[in-house]
Amino acid sequence: MESNMTIQIEHRLSKEEARNRIEQLIERYKKEYNADIQELVVDWAGDRAHIRMKAKGYSTSGNLEVRDSVVELDFYVPFMLQIFSKKIKSAISDEIQQSLA
Repeated sequence: MESNMTIQIEHRLSKEEARNRIEQLIERYKKEYNADIQELVVDWAGDRAHIRMKAKGYSTSGNLEVRDSVVELDFYVPFMLQIFSKKIKSAISDEIQQSLA
């Protein structure tokens, strides 16, 4: 059973500033979780990014879009992690909100 998760975080920044902060958050995670992440690829095209990640044996991918007043992240949640969906969504939402504050 496949499942996607969509997270929308409102912001009051310019699109450019919101994108810069999201890029900084991703770079921070690359460094902070370097030992756990086998692959993290972020391909930006304008205000949209396609993200692929492999960590601790699980793979996921999805899309992130920075809009005028919202950042939207839509990604695949591996079957074995779906039981933790609420915690995953909460943790990601909190981190994005903090970076956009």
